[in-house]
Amino acid sequence: MYLCFGRKCMLARKRILNNKILSQYRNNSSGSPCLKMRKRTPIPNAPPHFRTDIEGLRAIAVLLVIGAHYSIPGLSAGFIGVDLFFVISGYLITGLLVRELQKSDHISLSRFYANRFRRLFPALATMLVASSIAANAFLPELQNLYQSKAASMAASWISNIHFAFSDADYFQAETTTNAFLHTWSLGVEEQFYLIWPLLILLAAGTFPARTVHARLWLLFITISALSLCACIFMAKQNPVMAFYLMPTRAWQFAAGAITWLLVQKHPPGLAGSLAGSIGLGLLLLGLTLIGHETVYPGAMALIPTLAACAWLWAGSDKKSILHTGLSLPALQWLGKISYSLYLWHWPVLILTDHLFSVHGDISNTLLAISISVLLAVFTYHVIETPLRYGKCKELKASYQLTITLAAMAILTTQLLRWNAFTMDSLDRESRYIAAASDAPPIYPDGCDDWYRSDNVNPCIYGNPDAQRTVALLGDSIGAQWFSTLEKMHDLSDWRLVVLTKSSCPMIDEPFFYKRIGREYIECETWRNKAIEWLKGETPERVFVGSSASVPFTDQQIINGTRRLLDKLSTATMNIYLIEPNPVLQKSGPSCLMENGSESVSLCSGNTKKNTRYKHTADLLESVATAYDNTYWIETASYVCPGGMCSAERDGSVIFRDEQHLTATFAASASQHFLNQIQQPLQGKATSRSPE
Repeated sequence: MYLCFGRKCMLARKRILNNKILSQYRNNSSGSPCLKMRKRTPIPNAPPHFRTDIEGLRAIAVLLVIGAHYSIPGLSAGFIGVDLFFVISGYLITGLLVRELQKSDHISLSRFYANRFRRLFPALATMLVASSIAANAFLPELQNLYQSKAASMAASWISNIHFAFSDADYFQAETTTNAFLHTWSLGVEEQFYLIWPLLILLAAGTFPARTVHARLWLLFITISALSLCACIFMAKQNPVMAFYLMPTRAWQFAAGAITWLLVQKHPPGLAGSLAGSIGLGLLLLGLTLIGHETVYPGAMALIPTLAACAWLWAGSDKKSILHTGLSLPALQWLGKISYSLYLWHWPVLILTDHLFSVHGDISNTLLAISISVLLAVFTYHVIETPLRYGKCKELKASYQLTITLAAMAILTTQLLRWNAFTMDSLDRESRYIAAASDAPPIYPDGCDDWYRSDNVNPCIYGNPDAQRTVALLGDSIGAQWFSTLEKMHDLSDWRLVVLTKSSCPMIDEPFFYKRIGREYIECETWRNKAIEWLKGETPERVFVGSSASVPFTDQQIINGTRRLLDKLSTATMNIYLIEPNPVLQKSGPSCLMENGSESVSLCSGNTKKNTRYKHTADLLESVATAYDNTYWIETASYVCPGGMCSAERDGSVIFRDEQHLTATFAASASQHFLNQIQQPLQGKATSRSPE
């Protein structure tokens, strides 16, 4: 027996015990090489070039993105966090590749691609599978048609191309219900990973690795200049493609690469503190100046990009205040799970917001974010870390690539099968699909841009030289009567002007809009601009319509409507205030598709269950009757006769969603409108003949 005492003996016994445990572990391991790992795979010690400040910068980037998506006040421009991720990737990947080139005079492409796939794909696949199952269970089947298509594209790293060529604006309301929209940035990153080592090898050529820096400077500066010019040009010509496609984002990766070269040749030194302050100032400036109405990612994208470059350069000095601040334990922890958190935060938001309102509700927002964090922690420890650092890492790169590509093919195929199954199911009810998209043409014509700006975008239909003009002013509920007015008026003799803004009620009162998590200030500004525009046109008739869903008080409804009518009275001879029709409170097409022959009763609702619309209508009518040039257009009896709203009546689908009418049904209401404006209300002498 060997006996010893003291600290050295204790350390020796500890080493012997560790070696014994390791030997037993190796002898007892069995099965697939990827499964030969401990229950909790340890993360290897950080390499010498690992920078804790970059981990902290990742944490800030993901917090910005979450803040924007969850409508956290002050972070509406937080989507610039993705720009920070792009610069970080350019910095890290360039350093990884050039160090290998300097060390061995070559780059192992198979090993590089295998490492990228092993790092990114397992967590992505986990999110795609779980989110697809949840979407199929909780979202309407009609939505799953485009959810499944986007998911299949994400599994192949090309969802950015899918969104770009489907003309899906990142900021549009219909796009923001796609649970896989956020994967566009992963597609951009993966496409960058595919070409970046090839470009570096091309730049290095046959020259010794020690002399390639000058050629890399030239390469990265050239890519930055060309890509930035293309980005600015495309942002003006086709902002959707500029936003999603990798070539118009390549300059941000190249900016990170240039920063890496700068750190190698010119460490920050005393200038680091100034650079860190400049980076902070640029980041705050970007959050202040950049908004959803900004042309992006044009020249304004330089602000967050330069901020990230400044921080990457300044943070390379480990003694700097910036490095110390970004290395705080909380930021390190968040930075480690940032990839998984980015993957989960968006589908959790989409699914929870469908089940209960998240935007504008603090408790529900905290709940959704907490769920995202828990899923991220689980994915990081159970999926991401074991497969990244476990025995799979020791497999030949060619085996890793083969396994990953096979898994990608299988996952993509299954998601496409989901898409095909959904399409087959919907094909059997094709008329309900058509009803869901049976909206006025004002949306593709660009008349309505929701909350993204306060710009007035009037759309003019009919004879542009006509002497008589009729205008439609309202939110999306008012806009649904476009086809009614179109059928009522002979457009060879009339100009039909449409001025609409979604979710902007025609009640001159400020209000908090839960969907965007703040006061809808663009609504008030737009409404005043629209009225001023109408004053210059002096239309013969102005039809005004909007929803009754905003929870205004009775006094706000009365006073706000009066203020609106007072302003409009100087712009037109006749104002027609359209009653906000009752709503179905369930998606008409989706309900009809899901319930089949039982849909007549299941897809109906009594208006008595929702008294707000009737009460609001009574208040609006009382205000309208007090004005000599304002007339009330009743709609409830036509939309919901006998107080009963139905998704379908006499073979015609009435609602295209929970509250909006189909354009076809709205057109059928033209005679109902004409009957009312041909019979002046008692005590009003103004002629309202439709001729």
